[in-house]
Amino acid sequence: MAIVAVWSGAAAAIPIPLFNTGTDPVNAAWGAANVPDIHYFYTLSPTAGPPVTVDATGYPIAGGPWVANNANSRWIGPDQFSYGPAGNYTYATQFFLPPTTNLSTVSVSGMWATDDPGLDIEINTLSTGQVSAGFTSLVPFSITSGFQLGLNTIEFLVQNAGGPTGLRVDKIQGSYSLIPEPGTFALAAAGLARIAAIRRRRATTL
Repeated sequence: MAIVAVWSGAAAAIPIPLFNTGTDPVNAAWGAANVPDIHYFYTLSPTAGPPVTVDATGYPIAGGPWVANNANSRWIGPDQFSYGPAGNYTYATQFFLPPTTNLSTVSVSGMWATDDPGLDIEINTLSTGQVSAGFTSLVPFSITSGFQLGLNTIEFLVQNAGGPTGLRVDKIQGSYSLIPEPGTFALAAAGLARIAAIRRRRATTL
């Protein structure tokens, strides 16, 4: 049983520290507007400055049409009133994977909404082909490939025709497993061999 526990532990899922939009260092939504996002930044934007939390007391959040903020996440955009010039906005967030990560086990998922259309989600500049349905509801996304050891960048591509624009990411989470060390394989193999030998001895004594 101890051998099985060691083997299972080597492949245990490890959480990736990911953050929703408009949140503080412990991933709780900021209460105020115009707070620079500390987890997301622009890699492309027709405006200067970082994305900030949008004022929830006025249009387009108060009374809709944007899906309301909650305790887990807030809308972010080029200014606290959500207005920005026409153009493309790319919001990015980053995380690290250690050298011993089994890349085939990495996954990231969450919910997103955008104004105007969400054109794509990219992982390390690779398209995932996922689009958002707009700003009235949060829709799920999932990333299961395209990861790399070290720094990874997730980008949310948003197009704006002018007027209100923003991004909302909620319930984002991820995990990965490590490649077992050679010693783990050796220990497991030795343990399995011992179990087989014990079973053979028992069989011969029956």
